[in-house]
Amino acid sequence: MSIILIVDDDPDITELFQIFLTNDGHTTTTAASGRICLDKLQTLHPDVILLDIMMEFMDGWATLANIKNNPKTESIPVIMVTGKPLEERDCERYGNLFYDYLMKPIRRTQLCEAVRGALTRR
Repeated sequence: MSIILIVDDDPDITELFQIFLTNDGHTTTTAASGRICLDKLQTLHPDVILLDIMMEFMDGWATLANIKNNPKTESIPVIMVTGKPLEERDCERYGNLFYDYLMKPIRRTQLCEAVRGALTRR
């Protein structure tokens, strides 16, 4: 059974993602911020991370950089989640650090397929 870490500051989004992924056979855990995510990763090693880009204090890009700069977590596939199209500069700077990205609103099938793809790649 795979463990998926959902990082988003919107509790409605995390709850919806948990329902989708649990129904698809995964175990989920959540973090409401980038800082909480990094704290959890000190003891948890999820199979995939779903990471929102637009969060307060530490955005998804800063969180992603921290994840990929840590030898203990650098191999975890990260799927970026965003409410707006990725900007070219972000793709150039971070494109090689994440597995995929999804635009909100996200359908259940879209989310589950992206997670399955990341698990297969891993």
